[in-house]
Amino acid sequence: MYTINELETFIAIVENKGVVSAASALNISPATVSHRLSKLERILGTVLVFRDSRNVRPSAEGEEFYQRVGDILAALYDAEFAIGARDNAISGRLRVTLPPWIFSIYILPNLVTFEQQYPDVILDFLVTDQFVNVVDDAQDVAIRVGTLANSGLLARKIVNNKRILCASPHYLAQHPPIIDVQALTEHRFVALPWQKQLKLLHNDGSVFALNTKTRFTISNSDNMTQALRAGHGIGIKSEIAIKRCIETGELVEVLPNVLASPEAPVWFLRPQNSLATRKAEAFFEFVKQAFSHC
Repeated sequence: MYTINELETFIAIVENKGVVSAASALNISPATVSHRLSKLERILGTVLVFRDSRNVRPSAEGEEFYQRVGDILAALYDAEFAIGARDNAISGRLRVTLPPWIFSIYILPNLVTFEQQYPDVILDFLVTDQFVNVVDDAQDVAIRVGTLANSGLLARKIVNNKRILCASPHYLAQHPPIIDVQALTEHRFVALPWQKQLKLLHNDGSVFALNTKTRFTISNSDNMTQALRAGHGIGIKSEIAIKRCIETGELVEVLPNVLASPEAPVWFLRPQNSLATRKAEAFFEFVKQAFSHC
């Protein structure tokens, strides 16, 4: 019979899209990951993932197993956490680093719920779009967006997301129509400092490299959204960061068939063997709920 370790390893392989990256996330060797996967496939009598030199993707059976096992493990973690919480009150300081837009849109409006449930936890937020080394900068938790580097941190996906092109209706009305990617070269961009060179993916699979004409760069994702709403140019934004602006018509998607990142999930990360595990788990459940209506 398989164990929870095998199930958690399979989940890590699917979510990290590879054996090596899953090994890094779990802080075990790639050989151990491969062994656990092979054992699980042997017990189930089916192939769960297809592997080649470039990537790993779940089979149809693997995708179904992933969904079911994910729900089971989540319920198990919840039960384990709930039982533990009865015996020991959660308290102390939890240091969290995250981007400004996640803090302002999803965390801050719901924070009173966490405070009421865990009144003895003190939260220290480091709100920045800059990369923060979780270990070197003594952070207990990081919330990040997009493809993850092999950092050795435990990574759990919070929600799926993609990055899109967007602009205000006012800006689009005052400038030439954008009918294809090439037309973007005639437009001004508002960007984060590292967005001056972009790779855009068409839904037919073709990839375009674009050197943007940047009107100005700005180091804060919330302020960047304000600049886009004010009509200063085109920008690349996480879809769930501007969901409300799209719904109200303050921003519109530009070239819906073109994406800056088709996959840019939101991740919850924490160091291995952290002393803040129980506080981090409590905060993870809170964050997951905060994103539940994306």
